[in-house]
Amino acid sequence: MHKRMAFLDLGPLMFGPTDDVIRFFRTRNLLASSVQCTRCQKPMLECTRSDVRDGVGWKCSSCKTRRSVREGSFFAKSQLTLQTWIMLLHFWARQNPVSDTAECAKVALNTAVDVYQWLREVCSTRLINDGPVMLGGNGVVVQIDESLFKHKPKYHRGRRADYEQWVFGMVDTSQTPSLGFMQMVDTRDAATLLPIIRAHTAPGTIIHSDEWAAYRRISQDIPHLQHATVNHSVEFVNPTNGVHTQNIESYWNSVKKKFKLPG
Repeated sequence: MHKRMAFLDLGPLMFGPTDDVIRFFRTRNLLASSVQCTRCQKPMLECTRSDVRDGVGWKCSSCKTRRSVREGSFFAKSQLTLQTWIMLLHFWARQNPVSDTAECAKVALNTAVDVYQWLREVCSTRLINDGPVMLGGNGVVVQIDESLFKHKPKYHRGRRADYEQWVFGMVDTSQTPSLGFMQMVDTRDAATLLPIIRAHTAPGTIIHSDEWAAYRRISQDIPHLQHATVNHSVEFVNPTNGVHTQNIESYWNSVKKKFKLPG
């Protein structure tokens, strides 16, 4: 797993030579380190090329076939420089507004919008293909809660009525910031919430929650979990065992600032 990189760490890549960017992407398996010729099935050699934007490419020593250094990669069909891609990936990961990203990266707003959508689709596909998100583990605390998301038409315009949606959330407190999972739910009863908890928690996880009725049978119905609660009608932190749900509350606040239901 690669460490998170700040803007200052990425600055030399954003404004530096393409060779450095290529090496960076290769260490993250976003560009190929070797390519086989599709004609003669022999390994291709990397060579300097003045006729392509990246300055390097692949060439077969046998049949002289040429390929882009981006061959088969996420960037294969893009006309943007690899340095620009560093900027776009960084600002998207930081959840910068798309208009700010377009201005900083010096690309058209439509281009930035397309990139943001593309990256969301890549992440969605990965999540679907990888199966259920698993949180927790032996002795790890996962906080759970539900929250009501509300939408109102902007400036009270339009015919659509106010819209409300309950969302169930879980956060793994062993991560910094907390790693979260959310799922929209129609009801908040045990029949709805307990299967979600079971599907997304590893054995040995310790569940922390408030005293919502649906959670009362977590330990009985999901034996591989431990469960402790805090009574929010009395206190924010359980003085006996230190249980609280402040991480998931912070998670809700963060999500609601950035997430808007479609209007």
